[in-house]
Amino acid sequence: MEQQQEKIFQLYIQQLTGHLSEEEEAYVQRMLAEDPAFAATWAALEAEGKEMDVQGYLHRVDEQAALQQLQQRSLRPASRKRWLAAAAVLLLLLSGGYFFFRSTPATPPLAQIKPPVQLLLANGRQINLDNDSAVRTVSNATLTTGNNMLRYESADTAMNTLQVPAGASYRLMLSDGTEVWLNAATSMRFPFHFSGGSREVYVSGEAYFKVAKHPQQPFTVHTPLTNIQVLGTAFNVNTYHNGNVRTSLVEGKVITSAANGLQTTLQPGYQSDYSAATGFAASRFDEEEVLSWINGVYYFHHMPLPELAAAASRFYGITIVTDPQKHARTATTGIMERDKLSAFLNDLETTAQVKYSYKDGVLHLE
Repeated sequence: MEQQQEKIFQLYIQQLTGHLSEEEEAYVQRMLAEDPAFAATWAALEAEGKEMDVQGYLHRVDEQAALQQLQQRSLRPASRKRWLAAAAVLLLLLSGGYFFFRSTPATPPLAQIKPPVQLLLANGRQINLDNDSAVRTVSNATLTTGNNMLRYESADTAMNTLQVPAGASYRLMLSDGTEVWLNAATSMRFPFHFSGGSREVYVSGEAYFKVAKHPQQPFTVHTPLTNIQVLGTAFNVNTYHNGNVRTSLVEGKVITSAANGLQTTLQPGYQSDYSAATGFAASRFDEEEVLSWINGVYYFHHMPLPELAAAASRFYGITIVTDPQKHARTATTGIMERDKLSAFLNDLETTAQVKYSYKDGVLHLE
């Protein structure tokens, strides 16, 4: 029954957006006449769509504004209007109206108890950080948490580690006034207090830095493959992909270097990709797209399904797998929003014809 409802919904979306084939139109008309359950579901969708003024919404969609909002710049112009219309309706219906006619949820209960953000002190003590506003004294530091952020006061120069699990993000205010946003599955080593003539931290994962300017105390971010040297600037660093480090400069100036002596200097609006095999390669980047994760959004463009499964696992904090051989040539474009896994899966099913199932704590894309 559930698969039938999924199929009806997809056909309804295709009809709304004007790309229902003649064969599919004939199938819909036949089912409306012969299958009372099909007809009831279709009528319920039409009623909900009328109440939500879906057709009016489609006519009012500003194509260029929607294009900018969804960052689908890589689509061919001829296909943009159809894709955006489908996306607009999908987002509209999936946000509420779609589930009204289902007797059981489309997606199995995927909510899991996720590990908390943790602060590992230099003395070995582990502290769970939650979103509740709190002030606590631990060892020789005063920690203030709230609104997904940590501030502290301490003169300790020993290195601590902040660990952000998959499915989460966190913000950190360093003692010098530098702000750091840490993405899912990211860790950062840092001292409570910077001493001497330098400020140094170590990052694995993805983080965005707004570095406070202290010319007499240069700031260095160490990654598994590179070092990023700054005085005062804003940039994003991504080490998610093994063997590659991407540094995207928003403002200021940075010098990023590797252990083999290679280095490159970045200007605002440019990013560098480094790999041990090819060295540094610079290119322009879209700031809104690169930094969207800070607001809980992730854009993907023509991404192979196995790669998307890995990215979605990290983003949503749930294990997602797929058959790399079966879907080696399956690629899709779209958007993920934090805490909206069901919408992402239904969108994926509609746009890429990918089914999904949930078993033993693992989400399978089929």
